[in-house]
Amino acid sequence: MAQVVEEKEAGAKGAERVTFVTILRNRNFRNLWLGQIVSQVGDYFAFLAIMVVVSGFSEDPASVTGNVSGVMIALTLPRLLFGVLAGIFVDRWDRRRTMIVSDMLRMALTLGMIPAFMSKNLLLMYALAFAMSTVGAFFNPAKGALIPNLVPTEHLMSANALSQTSMTMAFFVGPALAGSTFALVGNGNQWIAFVIDSVSFLVSALALLAITMPRKSAITTNSEIENPKSELSKVLEELRVGLKALLLSRTMATLTVVFAVTMLGVGALNVLWVAFLKVNLGFTNESELAWRFSIIDIAFFAGMAIASVAVGNFLSHLAPKWFVVWGLILAGIATVPLGYLPDYWLIVAVMFLVGLFVAPINTGSSTLMQIVVPNSQLGRVGGGIGTVTEVASITSMGLAGVLGATLGIPLVFSISGVTLVIAGALAWIALPNLTLKDKVEEEASADAFIPMEQAANVA
Repeated sequence: MAQVVEEKEAGAKGAERVTFVTILRNRNFRNLWLGQIVSQVGDYFAFLAIMVVVSGFSEDPASVTGNVSGVMIALTLPRLLFGVLAGIFVDRWDRRRTMIVSDMLRMALTLGMIPAFMSKNLLLMYALAFAMSTVGAFFNPAKGALIPNLVPTEHLMSANALSQTSMTMAFFVGPALAGSTFALVGNGNQWIAFVIDSVSFLVSALALLAITMPRKSAITTNSEIENPKSELSKVLEELRVGLKALLLSRTMATLTVVFAVTMLGVGALNVLWVAFLKVNLGFTNESELAWRFSIIDIAFFAGMAIASVAVGNFLSHLAPKWFVVWGLILAGIATVPLGYLPDYWLIVAVMFLVGLFVAPINTGSSTLMQIVVPNSQLGRVGGGIGTVTEVASITSMGLAGVLGATLGIPLVFSISGVTLVIAGALAWIALPNLTLKDKVEEEASADAFIPMEQAANVA
């Protein structure tokens, strides 16, 4: 009788509509979320601060461009070089401890930028930026893998949407805080920005310390008992398992291809926006160009924030596949005519719509990955997808200038929109229609991967 009552209570609890309020009642997730708001604001604060500081190392326009490009490369390369490797170690280590150490290291590296700024040591700034991005490559997969440990399965969609909302808030607050700080402290005192940024990492680490991890039995594999391996062979074996999870799972293989196609299109947009505003719309004055570009960013991220709130509070019961499918298709349709629109404010309105469609893609794909990949492998699988995405993005950015010059920027925008629609159609055809009820159970062995689609109802 007691068992029946418990089952009824569990069913009633599962039928309850999950909202952000539901998620934030979870103390552990609340600590993670609050810490990440501060940390992500610090990330974007640091990004803008580094750009501004490095651009001030020279008065020559060509040198300024080269300096900023060098920083961009230093920040991007670690995600490309170490994404999969970082994911392997994230799966081997305690995720919460990994994030705390990452925050503390980034705090120290940020403070190290103060003497680099004072001495205008460009190479040291490059090295510190590279190191910060390398440490950050461990933080993000750990965060994605930690969320399923902190919330019940039925809360995953809302938790991911709330996490997406905090990232969107950081896009707003980080650059604004950096710009305000620079204005207040005046030229020559930009080092104060690095002090503020270091504090953000400290706050994040303290929030993570307040998290109480659920007690789970450690997974010990038979191979470890019968045939102890060297550390290197273990890492290589775990890499093999991660790649197997990435390639043999229908869901993960599809998501990998979908995001590769998506970033081949989107990467070019990121590079060509400034040129589009200057050449096609005639905003050649630097101050006007800056605020017009910022308005477009604000519209885009406002759309993302609204969509994330809607998904997390009212649509979390839907299958995550459809967030990916319709997000890509609708964002693509909105992007196709973007370069040919004659009015700046109409472009701003369309970018709001694009942001509205993009946010559900991120939430849906994160949830799908958490459904089909055992938690012990989430770090390396997430790192693998990140590496593929970075390769596609860098390839697209490298081709953007050539394509823009030969085909024209408006046509490149249209091609980018078409690639998004193609990616959405591919997701529609190939992604299984899984729900949170299909979430894979942790394998008895951490060095095994069986595609859960073989057992789940994917109709």
